Amino acid sequence: MMTRVTLIALAAAVACAGVARAEENGGGTPMALTLADAVNRALASDAGYLSAQKDADAARAKISEARAAFIPTATLGATAMQILGLPTMVIPANSFGPGFPPEDVMFSTGYDRTVAAEATLTYLPYQGGREYAGYRLAKRGYELSSEALRQSRSNLIYDVAAAYYNVVLAEEAVRVVDTSVAVATSHVTATEDRYEAGLVSEYDVLRTRVQLTNLETARRHAEDGRVAATRYLLILLGLPAGTPVALKDRLTFNVERYNLDESIAAASAARPELRQMESSRLMAEDSVKLARGGDNPTVVFTADYTDYANAYSLNFADDWNDETTLALIVSWPVFDAFATRSRVRQARAEVAKTEFTKIRLAESVAMEVRGAWDNLATLEASVAAQKENVDFAERGLAIAQARYDAGLMSNLEVLDAQSALTQAEMGYFTALRDYELAKFAMRRARGDLAEATF
Repeated sequence: MMTRVTLIALAAAVACAGVARAEENGGGTPMALTLADAVNRALASDAGYLSAQKDADAARAKISEARAAFIPTATLGATAMQILGLPTMVIPANSFGPGFPPEDVMFSTGYDRTVAAEATLTYLPYQGGREYAGYRLAKRGYELSSEALRQSRSNLIYDVAAAYYNVVLAEEAVRVVDTSVAVATSHVTATEDRYEAGLVSEYDVLRTRVQLTNLETARRHAEDGRVAATRYLLILLGLPAGTPVALKDRLTFNVERYNLDESIAAASAARPELRQMESSRLMAEDSVKLARGGDNPTVVFTADYTDYANAYSLNFADDWNDETTLALIVSWPVFDAFATRSRVRQARAEVAKTEFTKIRLAESVAMEVRGAWDNLATLEASVAAQKENVDFAERGLAIAQARYDAGLMSNLEVLDAQSALTQAEMGYFTALRDYELAKFAMRRARGDLAEATF
């Protein structure tokens, strides 16, 4: 009969074997990782999330660019010019009467050397409203990219949590199968001893050996699953393949409950996708104003000051002259072949399109929240049921082992009891993993995950 002391000794042996395998596979001290560590590492290294951050930075810079439309611009310039072969004019002799001029007169129409310095101020006080619409479009673009960044953050956190808990589940699977292999090995030995004593048939021995072989095969599959799950987690964290890690957070049952109506309202206000769609709608409205500006007048004011000389000279007092020009230009497009009207119609159609899309998206988000809420409640009940199954299976195995030792139960029934316990334990840990991910899915559906800190 398997005593508690024997089970503890087997579990210790399994743990030692696991440590030895970790040292053989990874080498060195494993990197300790909590879920918070994993999330923060991913946020600092994930290429997709970092790219979304740069998109937001670029959109913020476009606001400054659009703001420049309200500010006068100034330019400074300097010119030094040497003309080779000046154009000349000729006044023929006697052009103004006999003897005047007495002979042909040739003279240049310009200077062969010119130097000038110029300062120009340009201000557009009114551009048909296009400057205001452009500025608002830039702000909406930044809001859009910021919400895209929040969405990227939310999805990345969920992906890391899923990968992390998949590794934890795979480790639990290896542990459960290891324990089952240890128990089955002990049972094979006990059955062989009973066979030698003539208490059981050879069939019982063969059946226990088959069970042990099946468990050893399951152990290899479980280990393969652990390796694959760990490999994917390392990719998300930007760590080299084969990096040994020790996950500190385990699967526990911490209940979270939400109010459905409040969750739908929270999602309507906080979901990045809905905020992006609202920004897109506002951008479409600003595009209408931008297009309508094509029918409005434009006002431009310029001030130009030029200092010039007709020779390369630094004698500013004698050789240099100055010139100042002020200009106010008003232009009003009277007819553009209906191009502006067409652009306005296109922009208005885009506004209607975004409004319809937002309605459909809001319905989809509400449906997602309901699904996450239902799934959370279902999995909460599933965890409790699976825990009860484990308790029943443990009691069943203890009873079966005792009755087998007393000769009141067949070997096959003991093996069935052990298999039932293994399945119950795996069902319980799987339910815990599913419930933990359901909580993250609910937070993401509500829009909370984008603001979560770890």
